[in-house]
Amino acid sequence: MSWFTLLMAALAGASAVEAKAVMAHFMLANSYSYSLADWQYDIKAAQDASIDAFALNMAYNPSSQLDQSIANAFQAANSLGFKLLFSFDYAGNGAWPASAIINYMKQYGPNSAHMTYNGKPIATTFEGPQNSGDWANIKSQTNCFFVPDWASIGPSAAASASGGVADGLFSWEAWPNGPNDMTTSRDQQWISAAGREPYMMGVSPWFYANVPTWNKNWLWRGDDLWYDRWSQVLQLQPEWVQIISWNDWPESHYIGPQRNADFGAFAPGGAPYNYAQDMPHDGWRALLPYWISTYKNGGVQPVANETLEYWYRLSPKNACGDGGTSGNTAGHGQQQYRAAEVVQDNVFFTALLDSPADAIVTIGGVNTTATWRNKPSGGRGLYHGSVPFNGKTGQVSISVVRNGNTVIQQTGKAILTTCQNGVTNWNAWVGSAVGSAPGAVSSSSSTTTARATSSTSTSSLTTSTRSTSTIPASSSTSTSTTSRTSTGTSTSTTTTRPASSSSPSSTTTIPSSSVTTKPTTTPTGAAVTSTLTMQITLTQNIVCVCSPNCACSPVGAPAAIAPATSAATASSTAAAAATGAAVSRSR
Repeated sequence: MSWFTLLMAALAGASAVEAKAVMAHFMLANSYSYSLADWQYDIKAAQDASIDAFALNMAYNPSSQLDQSIANAFQAANSLGFKLLFSFDYAGNGAWPASAIINYMKQYGPNSAHMTYNGKPIATTFEGPQNSGDWANIKSQTNCFFVPDWASIGPSAAASASGGVADGLFSWEAWPNGPNDMTTSRDQQWISAAGREPYMMGVSPWFYANVPTWNKNWLWRGDDLWYDRWSQVLQLQPEWVQIISWNDWPESHYIGPQRNADFGAFAPGGAPYNYAQDMPHDGWRALLPYWISTYKNGGVQPVANETLEYWYRLSPKNACGDGGTSGNTAGHGQQQYRAAEVVQDNVFFTALLDSPADAIVTIGGVNTTATWRNKPSGGRGLYHGSVPFNGKTGQVSISVVRNGNTVIQQTGKAILTTCQNGVTNWNAWVGSAVGSAPGAVSSSSSTTTARATSSTSTSSLTTSTRSTSTIPASSSTSTSTTSRTSTGTSTSTTTTRPASSSSPSSTTTIPSSSVTTKPTTTPTGAAVTSTLTMQITLTQNIVCVCSPNCACSPVGAPAAIAPATSAATASSTAAAAATGAAVSRSR
């Protein structure tokens, strides 16, 4: 065989392996009420964050609702160039019959939206090692590439189960043990066990669940975890990253947009209240494009816009009852702690900056200049730090200041010593703000990704180059719109999407020079509960302004009005029951 033939064969083999990818764990049971527009909205939000795919978690629950939800998901994904794969959940409703998996993989594996590796459709699981013997036949019938999460039996046993039937390994172990920060020691064990096979790394920002009906009432330390875990991704360079999760509300690690209709699991789970309500986590998506670009491409990536994300709990850890929540869980063979022993009373923040700057955190009118815990070499990149509450309560705001000039500023929800039902909410409130492109001249309009669901906030923002998804009016959720005043200050207000299904809002494209906006007159601290009447989106030099049913048109063209459509919604009782089955799984 000639050297040229050998070279061509090597290149062909290399091209068959897909590039590194990031997916988000999506609880399919929380989508039974989704219209096609809802699926498109979530997919666009994921794409804006540079996420490549959703791993569709589904417990075994044969139903027309499940099948319709899957069909809608693939239709939306195909229309938007997004990828999907199945995560077969063996813990929620018991073991999956091999025949059911084969049917789904045969139906959707060849679909152009299905995520592949070496040309094979990827299949993953949540647990199920007791049924590892099914997978040799499943693989032969479907030609799938099998990457299970069998964390319950550990790396070596997972790699060798049923004669090494797994083609790669996925670890759900994305949280630290006890009052400690996360390390990569467990990942290293999984990578070693996988050998030359690919590794899927679990990444999560938080974990708190208080649904005792399903024997779940514990937390694992979040705190610096979102920054630390992505830093570890850059260090380890796994083949795939799976974000846990997009929409698992009762476990508090969601990063997707909220919809009230999805919260049906809290009551049957015996939660003290809905601790995800008005606790947006959208801010955790703000820096994902930078993290993911660095993960895929290496090196120091350019800074398109200086950006801040920040998060904290809304009460000191000893202010209210702990709700019986433990730190760690004996169910995982862990030493248990009091919840207050595991978490820190801090405001945490990460900033993407083009050059060094200071962070100033204000709690109840008292300023504290932070010390960065992590700084990038060379000055450009991601900075991370935190500031302790130190007994302070009240309104929280955070500023990034360089050479005496405020380049980013945002106000979040207040820290209080009172709690709903007297029980601490161990979930996090998350915000973000997008500042200017380095060296950019201030523009007339901009959009911030920060969401303050019970307050109006102001920030010194300039031009934003991050695109913003349009908003379907099919589910109730809050979103933030920003208008620039004559003084150059952006004012962010919260609007609420109605819960009824309809077509998505889109936008009318007009030159940015022709846009005039009026600053909001809503006073700070006032909730905005009216339906969305206008959205302003700035994408470099194009501004889209629209009413709920308009469609973005080319520059200079008249606005296209999209007719509203209705979509059938599932029974809330059935959706809640299905959601309950999915979240009752034992971690």
